[in-house]
Amino acid sequence: MKKIKIIADISSNHRGDIRIAKKMIAKAASLGIDCVKFQSWQAKNLNKSGKFDYPSTYERHKKTELSDENHFELISCCKKYNVEFLTTCFDPGRIDFLASLGLKSIKVASPDCGSTTLIKKLMSRFETLIISTGMSTEDEIASTIRLLGSHDYVLLHCVSLYPTPLDKCNISRIGWLRKMGAKRVGFSDHSHGSEAAMAAMSMDIELLEKHFTLDRRWPGKDQKMSSTPSTFSKIIAWRSVCEKVYGTENPALSAEEARLKSIYTGKWGNNK
Repeated sequence: MKKIKIIADISSNHRGDIRIAKKMIAKAASLGIDCVKFQSWQAKNLNKSGKFDYPSTYERHKKTELSDENHFELISCCKKYNVEFLTTCFDPGRIDFLASLGLKSIKVASPDCGSTTLIKKLMSRFETLIISTGMSTEDEIASTIRLLGSHDYVLLHCVSLYPTPLDKCNISRIGWLRKMGAKRVGFSDHSHGSEAAMAAMSMDIELLEKHFTLDRRWPGKDQKMSSTPSTFSKIIAWRSVCEKVYGTENPALSAEEARLKSIYTGKWGNNK
């Protein structure tokens, strides 16, 4: 079993305050989290479909928009605490800047699982794409797998309900993604608590992503569905258990079991 990479999705929970963002990075590192993720949007480019109330949407996103300088500061902070920096790219116009940061991996949000133009451009600039599949149909996922081809990627099972009730987490789809041809799979968990994440970790996933906050009472639309450090502590501890018990498919008997075999074989039956 490969070590499961655990990503704390800070998202916009920093509330536009770089000091809070750095505090969250430090706390994540102290818990043993491997990677922290942000969102690299530009508010002016987030309403291309015209489906949203632009003034209110713009203000909310503008408040938590990360400037170029913010990106440099956060990457430096991640290096200080030895955690990986990851971010979501929403806009093709932001790709060149994000690629200039030296990132090997980039995140693609669920609504863009079928965004062919965006994914193609990201493939040309980043070694690994991490793509959530919430809201995506079977045909869309199959098309994306074909598009990705031999490129390195991780497909994350995801249910785009915030929060996701446990009875709608449907982690069986992790195995289904493998059957669809996904080379590497993971789980983007939007449920409360640690239960769904812990169940998914027993399915040999490579990556677990979960929203992270220091206080669910903070203002912001993602805070209440995010997980606190105490929940992440349980998940980190469970990862160690999974790695310990998973073992290998090697059918060879251990020395201890072979010794017992020599004692007990034939004791009750003749084994002939």
